[in-house]
Amino acid sequence: MATTPKMLGLLQEKAQRLGIATDAILQSTIQFYWYNADDQFEALGSGVLLTVESRYFVATAAHVMKGATANTYVVLGSYEVKLAGRWCSTGTVVNDLAVLELSDAPQIAELQQAYRFLTLDDLTLKLESLTGNYLLVGYPATKTRVYGGGVHPKPYFLQAPEATDFNLASKSLQRAAHLVLNATGLVVSATNPDPHKTPELEGVSGGGVWDTGNYLLRDPAQEKKLAGIITEEVKSGRGRRRHLLVTRTAVLLEFMRQAFSLGIPASATIKTRQSRVVAP
Repeated sequence: MATTPKMLGLLQEKAQRLGIATDAILQSTIQFYWYNADDQFEALGSGVLLTVESRYFVATAAHVMKGATANTYVVLGSYEVKLAGRWCSTGTVVNDLAVLELSDAPQIAELQQAYRFLTLDDLTLKLESLTGNYLLVGYPATKTRVYGGGVHPKPYFLQAPEATDFNLASKSLQRAAHLVLNATGLVVSATNPDPHKTPELEGVSGGGVWDTGNYLLRDPAQEKKLAGIITEEVKSGRGRRRHLLVTRTAVLLEFMRQAFSLGIPASATIKTRQSRVVAP
C-alpha cells in the first residue's frame, strides 16, 4: 500500500520524537574498539554507562568483550582511551553480560565530561511497568569507519515490538529474565522516516533496549528507561525472520550486585545458581 501524505507526516513526527529520545540515550551509550590481530583499530560493539553507589560501570554483552578485556578502547574527541578497571562477566550464552567497573579517577572524569552515567532511576526493573514501546540504540559495525586518522561512528536506532512468535525455551530463556524483540519487516529511523528494511545490526550487541513510555505525548528524553541489554540477533526462515534477544535490567543489576559486592537490595525475582543469574 502506498504511503499517503498524511501517513508520511505521522511517520515523520514519530521519527522526530524518537530522535529526541535517541539523542538522550546516546549520552549514555558508548562504542568499544580494540586492536585486532592485524593491529587494526576496529569497532567491537556497544555499551551503556551506569553509576551505582558512587561507583562507575560500563555494561555490555559478554561475547562483545570475549578476548578483548585487556585491549578495550573508547574514543573521546580526537583520541583513543584504553579503559582501566575490572571486568566481570557471565557466560556468553543465555544471559551474555559483561560489566567493567572503572578504576581510574581521571578517566572517569573524562567520561563524565563526554557522557552521562545512568542512575538506578533510569532503569526499569518490573515487567508491569513496561509500556512495550521499545527502542534499541547502538553502533552497527557496518556504519563505523576508520579513516583519515580518525574514527567516524554512526549510531542507529530501531523501534521494535516484543515478539509473539519466538520460542523462549529454544534458547533456554525465561520471560522474567529475557525479552525478545521482532526485527522482521520495515522500520523507520530519524534519518529515514520512510519504512525500510532493518540494516545489518552487527555491532549493536551490548547496547541498550529502552522502554520509551508515552513518548508521543510527553518529553521523549524523560520518558525513556533502560529495559535491557542487547545480546544476540537470531535469523530464521532463510533470513526472512529476525529477532533480537535482550537480557533484562533486573538480571543485569542482580549480576552487578553479586559480582561487585554492591549494597543494593537483592532481587526478589532473579535468583542465582552456581554464579549464574537465572530466573526462578
